[in-house]
Amino acid sequence: MSIFKCSLRIIAAHRGYILIYLFLLSMLGLLTGFSSGNYNSQLLEDVPTVAVVDRDGSVVSQALTDYVESSGEPEPLDDDKRAMQDATAQNRIQYILIIPAGYGDAFFDAARQGQDAPVLDTIVSYDSASGSLMDVRTRAWLDQVYAHLASGTAGPEGAVGLADEAMTQEAQAELITPDGAPLPDSLVVFAKFSTYPLFAFSVVAVSTLTTALGRRPVRSRINAAPVGGLPRSTGVLCACLVVGVVGWAWIMALGITAFGLEHVSGSAPLLGVLALALFSYVLVASAVGFLLGQLGLGENASNAVANIAGMTLSFLSGAWVPVDYLPNAVITVSRFTPCYWVNQAINGAADPTLTATGSLATLVGDCGVCALFAAAILGVGLALGRSRSSTSL
Repeated sequence: MSIFKCSLRIIAAHRGYILIYLFLLSMLGLLTGFSSGNYNSQLLEDVPTVAVVDRDGSVVSQALTDYVESSGEPEPLDDDKRAMQDATAQNRIQYILIIPAGYGDAFFDAARQGQDAPVLDTIVSYDSASGSLMDVRTRAWLDQVYAHLASGTAGPEGAVGLADEAMTQEAQAELITPDGAPLPDSLVVFAKFSTYPLFAFSVVAVSTLTTALGRRPVRSRINAAPVGGLPRSTGVLCACLVVGVVGWAWIMALGITAFGLEHVSGSAPLLGVLALALFSYVLVASAVGFLLGQLGLGENASNAVANIAGMTLSFLSGAWVPVDYLPNAVITVSRFTPCYWVNQAINGAADPTLTATGSLATLVGDCGVCALFAAAILGVGLALGRSRSSTSL
């Protein structure tokens, strides 16, 4: 029996690892992908509920009241501290504007004298950002009135009219449709979350194989066989590669079937980049498993390394938490991990504008960086295995 077939039989004897690390853990990524796709992509404008307490009654305050109520959904509110507290605590009104007495005259004098405008009292809801956005729009309207009054070209009536006209202006925007269809977000999330089960499965399976082949009785029988060293090593490496390819094929088939079946033709280049990124990571995981096997670690140690290293690499790469949320020092460290470059390629594949050859070449380069990690780790494992063989002789 060839060393390749013998290796496959050893892996098949440990089919429990395939069930746990590959099938069951990949279901977590599947559930995460489904949950990420349950959202409404339609743009909905959140109109805040507003209330204005005008204690001034000037031209500026009346115009400001009209602007705020026209921009939001006005609600009645008594000029009472307890009523304002209740409205805010119950989240009944998201933005309350209080204009103090004498505000209009003070605002006019400040604009003409070049001084800072008087401050308005506002109460913004804690439960939504729409109230804060309404406050920004209110201050923008006041800035328009202030600018016209400061220039001396208009009085209060003319300034508020020009401000209302300016706030109705809209910028021209055009939606540019990309040539290629984007990958669904659910598939991208699934691919990122699958880096952990893919790494854990490949490391444990390959480590178990190389550890079994490295036991003294098995190694003695293999060395006694009429097979050269090169075919023997090639058979072991091919078996390790088959393990990784099986895991990669399962993850890709599961992801495409569940999330990207209708995007296969329209997003073929981007889907190819995603597949290449995961394949390069499989090479790294297989190389790590080969190295652990050469070190002679037991099953418990290999399982611990596979799980801890797999979760750590996935976290550092931004698979679970966006990299931008991490501290700068952690981001710097993550750049020296293979999973970071895999995640960069996956994020790039999620961008439909990157269909140009140059942009895709950059993403392929990220996959190549990850493959270099695999080559380096494999080289260390081969050197260690050769050293152990020489020592045993």
